[in-house]
Amino acid sequence: MRLLSRYVLRQFFAAMGLSLLAFVMIFVVVDLIQRLDKFLDHAVAPSLIALYYLNFLPYIIVLTIPVSLLLASLFTVGQLAKYGELTAMKASGVSLYRIFIPVLGMSVLVGLLVFVAGEWVVPASNQRKERINKVYVEQQGLEEHTQREHVYVRGEGGRQYALTQYDGRQRRASGVLVVEFQDGAIVGVIRAERMDWDGNRWLLRRGTVRRFQPGGGLVAFQSFETLPRPDWNERPDDFLKEQKGPQEMNYGELKRYIQLVQRSGGDVQGYLVDLYLKFSFPCANAIIVLFGVAIASHIRKSGAAVGFALSIGICFIYWGMIRIAQALGHAGTLSPLVGAWGPNVVFGLLGLFLLFRAPK
Repeated sequence: MRLLSRYVLRQFFAAMGLSLLAFVMIFVVVDLIQRLDKFLDHAVAPSLIALYYLNFLPYIIVLTIPVSLLLASLFTVGQLAKYGELTAMKASGVSLYRIFIPVLGMSVLVGLLVFVAGEWVVPASNQRKERINKVYVEQQGLEEHTQREHVYVRGEGGRQYALTQYDGRQRRASGVLVVEFQDGAIVGVIRAERMDWDGNRWLLRRGTVRRFQPGGGLVAFQSFETLPRPDWNERPDDFLKEQKGPQEMNYGELKRYIQLVQRSGGDVQGYLVDLYLKFSFPCANAIIVLFGVAIASHIRKSGAAVGFALSIGICFIYWGMIRIAQALGHAGTLSPLVGAWGPNVVFGLLGLFLLFRAPK
């Protein structure tokens, strides 16, 4: 049994490595062709272009691993069936499920590695890539981003700011919510219609202050017309810094960001979809391999061309469903959970059904 598992996995990993390398190279070449005009127009140095794609590489690998796994599973099973090895294994008393257990186990392991990469590698590399793109390709500076909406900033001393709008030129914010924390508990909530910088300190206009005990319970309430806050160390430029996108945050950062948006009364529907995708996307690796193995089990003989065509077709449908479900989740048509997990459930159940019906 151990020899059989090694034999199957050897073919599986060889096919996965070659297909992953091919898909990554295709992705990079196509993206480079699309961006080449911008690189040349702005005289971007070759070293910066290389650094851009080096930081882009973790995201590309995570994105292309599922199609590589699918192609590898189709090729492996197809080769076993083509040369009669699959029939010989089943004739010797080895069940179809036992033959595919190593492949499915490896797909689960790859999914775990993808999740780890998505938490600690991809967000940081995406930030560096975007920084290179904005500074050296788009040549944007802070002066071009003086008008911002829905600004969320974590300040000093346990303060979290949520601003509906911020004008960097006038150094003025509207729709202000400041939540103060102490040891993880809310101890103060400040709401104001406006917040102005007078050159040395922030002035809050027309709002309320609520103070709470660390364990809960309202202690004090105060309304004000003008409230100076010389103790706040945040400066106007701090509110001009670009907010990370969901792809640039790990699970914990995105979850805390959602909590801050909820406290400010903002819409978190789209962010919840992206949060659940942090888990559902790595799971897609195991599900798509299960589906690929089930499909290949019904095909007696298939070559590399057939496997490649099936992989592209299945992944096109799968990614299409994922993007459609994600868009519907962002729009509120689907719940965040369904928007993130719906395609996985559909393909997982269909894969189990096809594997159950496969010739034993």
